[in-house]
Amino acid sequence: MSPSSHVVSLVCVVLGGAPPPAPAPVRVMAYNVLYSSPAEGIDKSLEVIEKEAPEVLCLRELTPGFAAAFRKRLGKDYPHLKLMPRKGGWGVGLASRHRLRRVERFAQKPHRMPGLEADVLVGGRTLKVACLHLMPPGATHRREDGLLETMRKNATLRKQQAEALVERYSKARGPVLLFGDMNESRTQEAMTTFAAAGFAHACHGPDALCGDTWPGAASVVPSFVEIDHILGRNLSLSGAKVLHGGGSDHFAVRASVAFPP
Repeated sequence: MSPSSHVVSLVCVVLGGAPPPAPAPVRVMAYNVLYSSPAEGIDKSLEVIEKEAPEVLCLRELTPGFAAAFRKRLGKDYPHLKLMPRKGGWGVGLASRHRLRRVERFAQKPHRMPGLEADVLVGGRTLKVACLHLMPPGATHRREDGLLETMRKNATLRKQQAEALVERYSKARGPVLLFGDMNESRTQEAMTTFAAAGFAHACHGPDALCGDTWPGAASVVPSFVEIDHILGRNLSLSGAKVLHGGGSDHFAVRASVAFPP
């Protein structure tokens, strides 16, 4: 918390007043940008981001090439950046028009696929965000495992990841936003674990235009499953939408999140 926020909080306690008024809703977006995307695909994905102009952006499968292109094209629009690119599918990044504090890269238990957490400071309020990537359905464990066994093991891992995340944020008193590539639909076990812990799905809010997010524009196969999600606790979510276009095998998702009064 900034010194000015401490002063506001102290005045509120002494005078018995209310906390700072809720700021305007914040536009958030989650996008798996495809680790193998060529330069042309990167440009198309950046066009989607530029057009949507989210205030807080979660990037998954962030590569050094995408990170460099993002900084060159959009860096001036996002003065608060934490980009942690890697070759392959484990790169992650947060881009924000609002100040970031307590930024932490953490291993998503029980598997070490990284998440990225930060406190976003918006108009005297704090929004805790976690940019996530749960275990892909087809990630192999043992060579001898067939497809069904592989998918079963990964579904179990995603549920365990969700349980660990619920535990991680169980004591967070303020608003919490989870967004990213969850690699499963709303009715599967990891997602129902989040729902049971009080995380509302943006697509259940008003003015939602949701749908399938994978595969995206980079595939000749039409999208047929919704695996990219925005979830909030102690927040009001509205205007959720799947953003068709870009150069990834995922479509981006966006929503507006509003603080409680």
